[in-house]
Amino acid sequence: MKRWINIALPLFCVIFAGLAAAKAQTSSYLCNNALITGVYGFTIEGTKLGGIGPIGPQVGVAMTRFDGQGILSQVDAVVINGVQVSDFTHAAATGTYTVNSDCTGTFTINFTDNRPSITAYFVVVDNGNEIDTVVMGVPPGTTPGVIATRSIGKRRFAFHW
Repeated sequence: MKRWINIALPLFCVIFAGLAAAKAQTSSYLCNNALITGVYGFTIEGTKLGGIGPIGPQVGVAMTRFDGQGILSQVDAVVINGVQVSDFTHAAATGTYTVNSDCTGTFTINFTDNRPSITAYFVVVDNGNEIDTVVMGVPPGTTPGVIATRSIGKRRFAFHW
């Protein structure tokens, strides 16, 4: 019996220490791409400061589908300074997203209707039911100047695109 304890106890300690070290390397096992899955509806408010097309105040609505693995698609309707720049008839935009272990993240949207791609910074709140975002510009190498903020709430929609 004593021999079994002399073998099992050190082995148990090594396994337990390994599991504890693996957990310590991540600040939250819940904050990852799978945290935001499904369709989120949101409003767009902000000011487009430059780039192609009209500049000025912008408003709109959008639906974004996050797949839980880092891929997104979005449809939207946007008006900038009184000029409609998109509606729901264009093909869905696509992009990628990353949720960091501290529940912050970024996503990039590549539009199909000649609008420049955008990158948004976000925080995930309410266990993934809401994402608060800010667009501080377009990706490096393109024309800067798109500013928008939004709060994206997860909704259940009866359709898929």
